[in-house]
Amino acid sequence: MKKVIQLASILSVSILSACTTTNIKSPGSQEPLDRSIPDSAPTDSDRSFSDSLPGEPRPKVEAKSRYGNPPYYEQDGKVYHVLDSADGYIDVGIASWYGKKFHGRRTSSGEIYDMYHYTAAHKTLPLPSYARVTNLDTGESVVVKVNDRGPFVKNRLIDLSYAAAKKLGYQNKGTARVEVQVLASPKGTGIGASYERSDLIIPPIKQQASTPNLFIQVGAFSDALRADTLAARLREFFKQPIQVSSFKNSQGVNLNRVRIGPLNDGSTAESILRQLSQYDLGTTPKLVTE
Repeated sequence: MKKVIQLASILSVSILSACTTTNIKSPGSQEPLDRSIPDSAPTDSDRSFSDSLPGEPRPKVEAKSRYGNPPYYEQDGKVYHVLDSADGYIDVGIASWYGKKFHGRRTSSGEIYDMYHYTAAHKTLPLPSYARVTNLDTGESVVVKVNDRGPFVKNRLIDLSYAAAKKLGYQNKGTARVEVQVLASPKGTGIGASYERSDLIIPPIKQQASTPNLFIQVGAFSDALRADTLAARLREFFKQPIQVSSFKNSQGVNLNRVRIGPLNDGSTAESILRQLSQYDLGTTPKLVTE
């Protein structure tokens, strides 16, 4: 049975994180892997690290790695819930890459990072997972093994190895808009957070900017205090605007609706809906427009 996580517990998790969770660290290392510092690409002399570039990994279902799969962890004051299962996972966002600075160090799963292999870091996918990453601007794609945690930089979805970034053609730009689709991941245990894709259809990227007044309605309550309490909890968890407004439904009943937004685009809305699906709110969040 899927474990139900109350949204209210997020507050207590934040308070207890200092004694119950730690920053993601490379096993055997005492220092967090800080990817906010600019990385560097390999030089010709660095080629000695790798005799030849390997082929793309073949997706396969593996057991969860001994390291890197806690139910949740805290990094830079934010709590991340590791997915129990990534079946059906697909997301759109910004990819960065890491290279020479981390070459030869242990990843969060315990494997040694090799910038010439096709690997990646993700904040919540179970380790190891295999995913196809597609550059949305060029159509180029690469299969990677997700064996590390990160990137912990705002608005970043995934961190690719130098080799994977080069194959997608953005190693000189630093970042790229990508789609991440999981091809294989460890079997879920039924315990912990799970991925549930919403019915929201993401408009093409070129059209997203023209989507007006996009909101997620989390719930509507006759009890104003209940609505205000939920809104307060949501503000602790989301940086998006949280609104409480009154309206009459089709039966003429006065209700207080709690909404997140307006949101910038459909991708942001889907990400929030996915996060909300991890909690038992007693409501059914849905996408609405005005």
